[in-house]
Amino acid sequence: MRHLIIFCLLIITGWTSMAQVEFTATPTRDKIAINERVRVEFKMNVAGDNFTPPNFEGFQVVSGPIQSFSQQWVNGKSSMSKSYSYILKPNKTGKITIKQAVMEFEGAEYKTVPFQIAINGAVDDPKDANSQEITADTDIHLVAEVSKANPYLNEPIKVVYKLYVANNTGVSGWNEIDSPKYPDFWSLNIDNRNAQVKNGNYLGQPYRYLQLREVVLYPQKTGELVIEL
Repeated sequence: MRHLIIFCLLIITGWTSMAQVEFTATPTRDKIAINERVRVEFKMNVAGDNFTPPNFEGFQVVSGPIQSFSQQWVNGKSSMSKSYSYILKPNKTGKITIKQAVMEFEGAEYKTVPFQIAINGAVDDPKDANSQEITADTDIHLVAEVSKANPYLNEPIKVVYKLYVANNTGVSGWNEIDSPKYPDFWSLNIDNRNAQVKNGNYLGQPYRYLQLREVVLYPQKTGELVIEL
């Protein structure tokens, strides 16, 4: 059980430039019944752009994309994760191939490896794609939720920083060792000193979360701007 999480703020692009790029596609199960559902997660360890999913031929997209971005500190080591998840329902039996997803990072294109899911006949007790068999890769996630990714000049956007903790994980405290800076924005911090732990969902799973910080930003110039996490 993890006992301490440190909330540290870094410039995203500065950290990812040193990381080895990983871009994977993972299903929760590789064999399901025609009346069951499967969740497929496309995950990268960098802040990639222009994500393009496969067409999911042979499936119906029930839900998604569910987007997640997190920065984690565990035992003094930092890691980040950006993911897109889909809940899929098969349209036919047999082996169906999930083709490549594509994303771009620092001018290079990256693709996932295609994989197959075997679809069998209907079962009497179908499993839900959000059952307890499907769990997050880790139990603690720092997420920055941005209200709009492409605002106009001086158009206000809201950034909310949330700490998600799995119900079976204990956190005894957190410490903010630095504050984010927004050099290309005019910023207004929203007072949330009395924020309480709430129940919510992270990637379809029940989690507790605490809203650590909320800020309203007004972009002061055009072009691609960086928001600190």
